[in-house]
Amino acid sequence: MSEDAPAVKKIKIEDVVGARTASANENTVGNMAKKRKVALYLAYLGVGYQGMQRNPGAKSIEDELEKAICAAGGISESNAGDFSKVSWARAARTDKGVSAVGQVVSFKMIVEPPGIIDRINENLPETIRVFGYTRVTNGFHSKNHCDRRRYEYVLPVKAFDKRWGLPREDRLDVNADPNANAPEPADSRVPPPPTQPSDTCFEFDESVRQRLNRVLSHYVGTRNFHNFTVRVSPTDESAKRYILSFEASAPFEVMGEKFVSLVVLGQSFMLHQIRKMVGMALAVMRDVAPETVYEDAFSSTSEMVTPLAPELGLFLDEPIYNAYNTNFHETHEPVTLSRFKNEVEAFKHKHIYPHIAQTERNERTVENWLRDMNKRNYKFVPLPVTKMNKTKLSKKDAVCAMTVGQHETYGLPKGTDVSSTTQNDSQK
Repeated sequence: MSEDAPAVKKIKIEDVVGARTASANENTVGNMAKKRKVALYLAYLGVGYQGMQRNPGAKSIEDELEKAICAAGGISESNAGDFSKVSWARAARTDKGVSAVGQVVSFKMIVEPPGIIDRINENLPETIRVFGYTRVTNGFHSKNHCDRRRYEYVLPVKAFDKRWGLPREDRLDVNADPNANAPEPADSRVPPPPTQPSDTCFEFDESVRQRLNRVLSHYVGTRNFHNFTVRVSPTDESAKRYILSFEASAPFEVMGEKFVSLVVLGQSFMLHQIRKMVGMALAVMRDVAPETVYEDAFSSTSEMVTPLAPELGLFLDEPIYNAYNTNFHETHEPVTLSRFKNEVEAFKHKHIYPHIAQTERNERTVENWLRDMNKRNYKFVPLPVTKMNKTKLSKKDAVCAMTVGQHETYGLPKGTDVSSTTQNDSQK
């Protein structure tokens, strides 16, 4: 061998074994980090959040959820903070304070190692729980593939007693309220004594339930709901929505008080639509509005101000994926909450129902709202579409908007000065 010949490097057997082991480990890590398209099922109590959807400067459910998924290893650091990188989508965009027991989020998640759901829940507050996930097709989109959504609105049974929540001037009728001659507290919003006549004289029996279901049936079918949302033209096709069913449950008890659930199933809903549907139904049940009001409310040639029920009782029950499940039943598991039925019911009874009951007991949310839902504030008179301007209200409507905090219901910016509102000719 010449001096110029390169030296032959001796390869040790342990180096070969080590290289093979390292290569195997790299392949394992690569497989573990691979993202899979999933439908993630979760429930949350909406109080304290500005809604489900992430918005800059607002506290949202999505922010809490993404942080927990990242901490659990379900989303890598390089993809954190950018939903587009993981194809993130939500089934429904719940509003401020609105809860859910069946929200579905689709995205690409790192599902290995096992135990991802437990790790996510360890990084979430008790009022947000993830139940599990289902592997879905790469093209699955939790919003676009959802063909039905079911919501529930919970009301105290007393809301259907026409004497409960009346303003002082209406309680002067002794026939309407046996306690009308009792001294009025200095603050009209001080909770009334426990022995209200509605507690002892009113019963939400089957006849009341049947009447309520008849009222709710007016919403079933394809209707023009432009009067049940904000800033949507009656001629806009998006104002037409299809409701499959809307029914009231039998009364049930929470924390010693009786409540009833109004369950609505529809293809999709607009901003405030369900809360306004509930508000109008209560107006009819309490004889503030005639049942014939729906003829004008659904008309594309008239507009009217409709009452907006509080956000407190509303929550998303379940998004439904019938078409997707039918089309992909041979290759993928169905996207459904049915296998988490027990967990969903447990979350309702542990968090949703007690929160509604406790808040109503402490703050009288529904009762105070009902004080403003009367014939003085709501005329339910249809106005011609060409003449009505939602930003120009009668002073009475504007006062009502300020009183119940429903600026957005009337298309008014929050903090609008009542004195600056002008009266439209059609409202005189």
